[in-house]
Amino acid sequence: MLPHLSAPDPTAIDLTTESLPLVEPVSASRFFVNVLGWSQGLGFTELAGFNSAVNASEYSYNGRLGNVRTKQFGRPSPPTITLKRGLDSIGFAQLFAWHTLARGNNPVGKVPATFTILAASGLPVAACTLENAWCSRLEIDPAQAGGSNVVMMKVTIECDDIVML
Repeated sequence: MLPHLSAPDPTAIDLTTESLPLVEPVSASRFFVNVLGWSQGLGFTELAGFNSAVNASEYSYNGRLGNVRTKQFGRPSPPTITLKRGLDSIGFAQLFAWHTLARGNNPVGKVPATFTILAASGLPVAACTLENAWCSRLEIDPAQAGGSNVVMMKVTIECDDIVML
């Protein structure tokens, strides 16, 4: 027996390629994070990751037609943003102090922050608020004494939620 097919919902949002405007891709040149309580924000040269995920949860039950298996929304993972910038004493001290609060499980370390992507022109392309953000990981890339490469630091920021502005 074939399932009953209903007519499409006229109020549904149409996301076909014909309904969306053609937009030029972003050529981002800078990323900016500002945390509540900082006198000024920090600029970053590389976005190494922007992750927001909801895990799938399998649900199984025995119905009239036998065993039915479905996938449902599961537990969301905390959103994360991973950024890189050249190592400098002021930026490292600022990020390390924020990371130290998280390592000490200090509730003061969970603060609102903003994340902005800037185009080559310096104008914001996208911005979002990071609710209850904390510095979960701070890394310095391997470096060799006397090398000419810029030493990079990588920061991972986790938060409870990301809200686009």
